[in-house]
Amino acid sequence: MNGRNMNQLIRIAFIILLFSSYNSSKAQASAESEVSKNSEETKITEVVTTDSVPAAELVKRAVNWVKLENSKFKKTAGVSAGSKAECIVSFGVRPKELNPQCDYTGKIQMKVIVECKDSKYRYTITHIKHTSTNGKASAGSIDNIVPECGSMIMPDLTWKKLKGEAMKNAGLVVNDLKEGMTKLSTETPTEDW
Repeated sequence: MNGRNMNQLIRIAFIILLFSSYNSSKAQASAESEVSKNSEETKITEVVTTDSVPAAELVKRAVNWVKLENSKFKKTAGVSAGSKAECIVSFGVRPKELNPQCDYTGKIQMKVIVECKDSKYRYTITHIKHTSTNGKASAGSIDNIVPECGSMIMPDLTWKKLKGEAMKNAGLVVNDLKEGMTKLSTETPTEDW
């Protein structure tokens, strides 16, 4: 009789173990799907139509825009392939206060992609992130609710100001890109010495 009770107890324990592992894997899968839903990246995109301009001309204009230097921001890692041109745009940032609580001096970087088709092009700005020069106050992606360096180093108000400055800089890039895409590809600027 004792052996029979022991077998029943082992069976019951095995069944409980199966149910608990099933529920935990189900809960883990739902938690992962919630994280993927909440981690949507900030993406600024727009399709701009032009007056019957061929795709090849638009690609040349985009490449010229990537190559052209700007006094407000710096463009690096310029690449073009097929009907697409892209680069990394970076802005210098620093606190406007005399003795800031958090010294986030560094740069805001964003990836700019220009895709061209006949009579239209689409620009996309993604991967907007902040990196500090000292490394202690790097906030990371502007999609983060709390900066990567932590809320003890960078207070919430400072983080919101930095996010606003990043979006303002993205607007400057958009305006400069639209202006650059209106210029003919043969209108390369002459360098003044």
